[in-house]
Amino acid sequence: MSNETKFDAIVIGGGPNGLLAGAYLAKTGHKVVLFERRHETGGGLNTDEYFGFRFNLHAIYHLMAEKMPAWKDLDLANFGVRYLYPHVVAAFPFKDGSSLIFTRDVKETAESIAQFSKEDAAAYLAMWDEFQPMLDDYLIPMTYELPKPALDQLAEFGETEVGAKLAEISELSCLEVIDHYGFTHPRVRMALLSFPAMWGIHLADPLGFLYPLYLGRMLDAAFVKGGSHRLSSGMYRVFVKNGGTVIDENEVTRILVEDNRVTGVELQDGRRFMADAVVSTLNPVQTFKQLLPKDDVPYALHQAVDNWRWEERSFFGLHLGIDGGVRYNAQDPRVNEAMTVFIGLETEDELLDHLDRVDGKTTNGPEWLHIAQPTTFDKTMAPPNHSVIRAEAVVAYDPEWRARTPAFAAGCLDLIKQYATVDKVVQQRTVSPIDIEEKLTTMHRGSYKHGAYSTLQLGYLRPNDLCSCSETPIDGLFLGGASMYPGGMILGGPGYLAAQVTNDYLGEPVKK
Repeated sequence: MSNETKFDAIVIGGGPNGLLAGAYLAKTGHKVVLFERRHETGGGLNTDEYFGFRFNLHAIYHLMAEKMPAWKDLDLANFGVRYLYPHVVAAFPFKDGSSLIFTRDVKETAESIAQFSKEDAAAYLAMWDEFQPMLDDYLIPMTYELPKPALDQLAEFGETEVGAKLAEISELSCLEVIDHYGFTHPRVRMALLSFPAMWGIHLADPLGFLYPLYLGRMLDAAFVKGGSHRLSSGMYRVFVKNGGTVIDENEVTRILVEDNRVTGVELQDGRRFMADAVVSTLNPVQTFKQLLPKDDVPYALHQAVDNWRWEERSFFGLHLGIDGGVRYNAQDPRVNEAMTVFIGLETEDELLDHLDRVDGKTTNGPEWLHIAQPTTFDKTMAPPNHSVIRAEAVVAYDPEWRARTPAFAAGCLDLIKQYATVDKVVQQRTVSPIDIEEKLTTMHRGSYKHGAYSTLQLGYLRPNDLCSCSETPIDGLFLGGASMYPGGMILGGPGYLAAQVTNDYLGEPVKK
């Protein structure tokens, strides 16, 4: 290529949102190039193979899966993407042999809850009667619509009975939502609170609107057959088939601006690529502080980026290849069929105390794990008669994670063995917050959602009120990463919205 090459659009970052935005723009007919710093695209859709064991080292749970518009729009099924939906979604085995089971059947789950509290079982059914229309009418569709200012959104909620109920719980905390629906049993409350807590949500923060979304989507989550990277491979193939260009192992070091209008990007080696639009899927600090000269960024935007907060909680992952498998000691055999098994804690108080210790960095080792055994549902993930286990702990960022990792990993395995029989471990990999930020530099301090979920960093304020609808104050520059509305977690929302807004900006492709 020449020193300066012209495209309609440039996408910075080859993670799921970058691939998604690029695929949509290319499918529309625009000439698009995508730059990826690493040797491969996919970002958090990271599946690595070691001696026949496929470890999903980052994303494994797909909360929107076939709900994403991209599933149909990009015909991902015909590009090798297949979702798996285990019937038993979550299991909470307790030390006395009992267990609480969540399945895709609401009544079946209520029957499991009834072992501990008939009143809580009735509360669960009543809660779902309200949550399902909230999800169907508002929360899922809104994920793929541009955000509105909070007052406008609340006014819209008030137009329907379902919306009014959503507005009622929106400013509650997750703890208060559980109170609102009348749950009382300590084990049931612990289980219900685990679904947002596993994703680093602070249970006392006024983020009640997230509760039905996290509970509902976790109870309808999917695995990708063959590993999460198959999803990024599918999007990559759509992009390339429609004429998109991928240039990996090349880092963008500067976004070029003239007279407050984007003109292209410059790479680390000095090459320049020109375009009418640039979509950045990086975090706000990278985009506005590192890639743009200070004079090219409006003062108000500088101030907003200075206030960006990273997540306080990240995760530690232990990935095991096992000759044989893992068999839980619980009396209910369905625990062994669960997509996710939560171990280590028994009550709500234990969960809250644990999270306080995580935030205060006073845990002595792993106390709470959520575990997936993908080979139960997908034999392609390991050699014959072998299994893959993934255990995750919610942890705080610590620059000393490198030194702490061996002992913490051993503690994770010890905790698993308190609840299950584990056959011979023949492969092991670990992922700490340090590993996350080193591999995926957008996830500073292990912030796997690219930034904290708080009232000032969600909705119309993600990442700020100047950029939450993808368009920025700099003409031709758009955002499309997890730091933009609606956020992270492989939702397919930011990339989808960025593509729509950028496509509107570019207009009809010029016939070449």
